[in-house]
Amino acid sequence: MIVPVVLGLFYYRQSSVSEMLQRVSFPALILGWLAVIAICIVAAVINPAAHGQSPRAAFPTAGQPLLHDDMPPGVIGSIQLQHKPQLRGVWQAIEVRAPEGVQVNFAEAGQFAPDIASPARVAVLVGPVYRIRLTGIPGDQDLELFPTIEVIDRTCPPAEREHRFPIPIEIDEQDLADAARGELVVRVVYVEDNEIAEPVSTAGLPQRVLDVRPNQNALRTADSLGRPVAILRIGSRVPNVSEGQDWLQFLYGCPPWTPLKAIPNKQQLIDEGRWPITAQSGSISDRR
Repeated sequence: MIVPVVLGLFYYRQSSVSEMLQRVSFPALILGWLAVIAICIVAAVINPAAHGQSPRAAFPTAGQPLLHDDMPPGVIGSIQLQHKPQLRGVWQAIEVRAPEGVQVNFAEAGQFAPDIASPARVAVLVGPVYRIRLTGIPGDQDLELFPTIEVIDRTCPPAEREHRFPIPIEIDEQDLADAARGELVVRVVYVEDNEIAEPVSTAGLPQRVLDVRPNQNALRTADSLGRPVAILRIGSRVPNVSEGQDWLQFLYGCPPWTPLKAIPNKQQLIDEGRWPITAQSGSISDRR
């Protein structure tokens, strides 16, 4: 009983459409189809705008479409570990560089470890958030700042030489001054894309910085220039507790880290008398 009803309904609709087509002229039919197509195109363009988005925003984009630099510390690292499980448990060398005289302390076992002179070179895990303390700030020796460092990816140095190629995380005097005034400074460190990077040497020079406006996504900007590997956040927030659960939350659970031995440069080795003396280096010394 069901099949005849369905077939009867189909033939009825088909005959109705045939009669209608016989009554409508061919030019009117063409204009009608063009009007339908135009309405569909307009609806497709207007629909994203009705939700406060541009037509381009309705489509997924490359890079970091779901990540933003104003996410709380730890969120981006957690997302990275989910997308790249091979990063779990990976140690990454970093080097915190601060102005002369500034001491760096990493949180460890519920407290801050002894001072490490800048540059502070340590190995940290990819993903967790590390709380550090900065003291001995030029111009205000009583000021203490408590930045966070979040390593969100790794570099690929030669095997067994990872400690010689740390991620440089530089804090300059302007960053310290801005943080002391109550501003939040966010630095996204990235590995440059060798196809678009400028062919210039930055060895021995301050870290190159690209300032973006507050309404811009620093993480997205860094992703367009290369591969983001670390995020530094520094503000004026200070802890109001010294122990207990709130204190451990402030320290983000004190994830493990280990200090790395600093690698001396050529001049340091010469000053310490450990640079091999050759005929060429002796002639250079004589000219000096």
